[in-house]
Amino acid sequence: MPQYWRVAGLSYLQYANVCAEYVRRVLKEPERTKALSRAGYSMIKATWKDGKVASRVTLESALLDDPVRSISAAAAASEKNNS
Repeated sequence: MPQYWRVAGLSYLQYANVCAEYVRRVLKEPERTKALSRAGYSMIKATWKDGKVASRVTLESALLDDPVRSISAAAAASEKNNS
């Protein structure tokens, strides 16, 4: 059985973050508000070349509101930097 997160091009950490975000969103109040207040994080995508950071992309907090959009944005930025 394939690991679907790998097929989608995600690392396990990205997959776990997406799952955690969706779990937080389906909680009922007041637990949802508590969970969302603890869920702050930022995402930086770095590409390494010859032992040094070749490019770094910081995703905006607006993109982090939607995990799928943030992963798509990271992939698009990575492709843009590699070309």
